[in-house]
Amino acid sequence: MYHYSGVVHIHTCYSDGSSDFSGIARAALKSGAHFVLVNDHDTLAGLYREGEKYLHGVLVLVGSEITPQRNHFLCYDVQRVPSNKISPREYVRKVYRQGGFGFLAHPDQKENPLFPAKMHWDHWNVDVEMHYGLEIWNFFAQWMGSFQSVSGLIKNILFPKAFLKPPNPKTLLEWDRLGEKRPVPAIAGVDAHGGRNLGWLPTILSSYVHQFKTLRTYVMTQKPLLGNVQQDRVLILQALKKGCSYLVNHYAGRVNHFSFCVHFGDHCCCMGEEVDYDPSMVLEIVLPAKAHLRVIKNGSLYAQCTTEKLRLPNPGPGVYRVEVYKGKFRPRPWIFSNHLYLRG
Repeated sequence: MYHYSGVVHIHTCYSDGSSDFSGIARAALKSGAHFVLVNDHDTLAGLYREGEKYLHGVLVLVGSEITPQRNHFLCYDVQRVPSNKISPREYVRKVYRQGGFGFLAHPDQKENPLFPAKMHWDHWNVDVEMHYGLEIWNFFAQWMGSFQSVSGLIKNILFPKAFLKPPNPKTLLEWDRLGEKRPVPAIAGVDAHGGRNLGWLPTILSSYVHQFKTLRTYVMTQKPLLGNVQQDRVLILQALKKGCSYLVNHYAGRVNHFSFCVHFGDHCCCMGEEVDYDPSMVLEIVLPAKAHLRVIKNGSLYAQCTTEKLRLPNPGPGVYRVEVYKGKFRPRPWIFSNHLYLRG
């Protein structure tokens, strides 16, 4: 498998961001990303004016964010953005009817009294027939929900690494429960808007470069990216749609390799895959470095230890995922896998 690091959920000058595609790609290159996904509000203007392409060695792909007052939806592989005036069920269906797919954006975002806006999702069961995913980790949403006063705002500007927490436990539990019914791919979004180019100030109010060094979504592909825009976009979008990916907090550390799969006979299944359970199955997790590892089964803790590699024979049918925390005294959330579905 080939692993590629991407920055998901970016706003550009075609909505309320501060840069065009070239500036976005330069920031991604400086931060070490292989691809970026643009999600301007209720428009594909960037797609029509600039197109999807490689810029500065970074693949720029374009979707949109449907943005009513709340219940925002990130959509990809679409030719038209549905109206934000219709119901969530209707605009999600319109995305899938044209061959696209998407994710509930920041479904658990908290309200902030300093910046009043309700942007959470009211109901997550929009339509179980459509395999929409979840943005379970959103950098900007966490930042907005991490302070309630001016003093808290100043603290978070000065110490940006301190506020970044794991995904909301309630969100993770809801994701696990949905996963028992059907595959539910997950992504980590930055929700980057840019801002003043104060490269020396690593805060949400600063440049895209610093924002891109926070949360990443890594995709896994069977074939390498070779620089062909059409072929490479298919590989990346298929991996995201399937959940063949994992989420990384770059504040805690970069990732050069990570593996979470199940072996049985001559077969090996990775994140995002759904397979009938077999008693000969062995779960195997390999980390980039020694860290605290938690294996979650059907929403509950199944196993945990501090290690670099773990094998679990005959785990039983269930929906499995992995959480990794780095650091001995104040461990930071580092890696969150997508699900493996072992159906019984």
